[in-house]
Amino acid sequence: MKISFFAKIVLFLTLYFISNLSIKNKILRIVMNRANRAKKI
Repeated sequence: MKISFFAKIVLFLTLYFISNLSIKNKILRIVMNRANRAKKI
């Protein structure tokens, strides 16, 4: 039981970090696109 519980925690944390990274990457891309548009204007 302890091993499966620990595995669930690890899996949850990895999914959480992956989702955070993807969200940060999307935000960075949006910011970069806006900066590029501002430079063009």
